[in-house]
Amino acid sequence: METVLGIDCCRQEIIPMNENVTLEVHTNRHPNTDGTAWGWIEGCTLNICWSDNKKFARDKAIELVNAWNRRVR
Repeated sequence: METVLGIDCCRQEIIPMNENVTLEVHTNRHPNTDGTAWGWIEGCTLNICWSDNKKFARDKAIELVNAWNRRVR
């Protein structure tokens, strides 16, 4: 059964690859055209992105990843 943790900035479901995977937040070195940061979460079934100019921003991505990783440990 897939565990959906939420929705990313591109409206995709955030689903870890498996129940034991550790997720990681990464930041792209190139900003958005408006200068804000964006990045991705590694360890998911899809290419999950966060963006500081969207509702699912870096702080929400970090919060989601930390909560998941505490559960996995």
